[in-house]
Amino acid sequence: MFKFPKLSKKERAWVLYDVANSAFVLTVITVLFPILYHEVYMGHTGAVWADGSAIFKYLTSALALTVALLSPVIGAWSNYRGNKKKFFKIFLIIGIIGGFGIAIPELDWLLLLLIFSISSIGYNLTNVVYDAFLVDVTGEDKMDEISATGFAWGYLGSLIPFFIAMIPYLLVTLGKIDASHGHLAISFGFIVAVGWWLFYSLPILKEVDQTVNIELEGNTLGASLKRLGQTFKDIRAYRYIFLFLIAYLLYIDVVNTVIRLAVNISDDLNVSDTTILGVIIMVQFIGFPSAIIYGRLTKRFGGKKMIFYGILVYALSIYVTSLIVDANTTYLMWVVGILIGTAQGGIQAVSRSYFAKMVPKEKANDFFGFFSVFGRFGGIISPFILAFLATQFNKETNEAVLYLLIPLAVASILLIFVRPDKAKTIEQ
Repeated sequence: MFKFPKLSKKERAWVLYDVANSAFVLTVITVLFPILYHEVYMGHTGAVWADGSAIFKYLTSALALTVALLSPVIGAWSNYRGNKKKFFKIFLIIGIIGGFGIAIPELDWLLLLLIFSISSIGYNLTNVVYDAFLVDVTGEDKMDEISATGFAWGYLGSLIPFFIAMIPYLLVTLGKIDASHGHLAISFGFIVAVGWWLFYSLPILKEVDQTVNIELEGNTLGASLKRLGQTFKDIRAYRYIFLFLIAYLLYIDVVNTVIRLAVNISDDLNVSDTTILGVIIMVQFIGFPSAIIYGRLTKRFGGKKMIFYGILVYALSIYVTSLIVDANTTYLMWVVGILIGTAQGGIQAVSRSYFAKMVPKEKANDFFGFFSVFGRFGGIISPFILAFLATQFNKETNEAVLYLLIPLAVASILLIFVRPDKAKTIEQ
């Protein structure tokens, strides 16, 4: 069950990039940046945390929207020969520079959010190209396993820089280092995570090249936008692909929200930092074998059934989260962590490979641009719902999260009608 597929050099390099960027997600986006933002916002404004929390949720939605609008353009433009790696390098550099930028001490909260936004956009646009590279590194028969292996090693590999990065912060938390050095401790964590991201990006830069492409035809932004417009018209003819993309948008929205707002939501629920850090570490350990098992079970049961399973797990985790109402119920966060750990990497991996097998290979880059669009839009709806319910209706977070069951339910209904065997057929 835990046997890994034999990897070629290209496949191994592609998998290692998941190890690279997972460190940034775990250490920076999920854990340390929300903690730093909380401290800086409260220290500079003196306002109530509910306002700062709502700002962060709205920003999360805005960043997802920005990336969603840029992704199809990048997907279309990267179709041209040689562009895919070029764009990968550009966005990687933007993400890395921004990542080191947030490590600068004494930034005010607005500048901190600005630099974080730049880094996040670079990170996300790099992933647009990275996902599309899947068709360049492996065949359709191995896509499920390779995609799942990337997520699995991402979970496990990201723990190494995470543990190193957290040492100074934990020493501050435990009182072994003066609390005045807390910001420097977090900055150290950023540098470790971003450095790891850069180092493990080198194999994909060296080994992976674009093999599925179209000829230059001028290779201009205008030509790319023209192709994008045509693809947008054409994609409606691929009925089942388009239907899957809508379903994907809805369920991945909840998945992305859990990843990006885990610490923020935990703060709202008054879960202790020690508990949430322990839960996050547990999720990584559970996520490693679970992603591999997911890939194996997909061969037996098919991608659609495994996606349904992931949606069910997220629905259960949302319900359990709604039961956290006071200090006596924060232990339920461990239950939430176990549930999320079994499904988070798997549902992302299977979704990526399920889509890759449905699309016409010659249109892979264009279609992955749209896949990225829907995936990046998946991260707008739920944070906005949570922030809106909190600011406009004074809903407590444990009540507001129940509304996230709605997109999961609609996604499940749409998935029932998806026919992957007919996905490549143009419906007139």
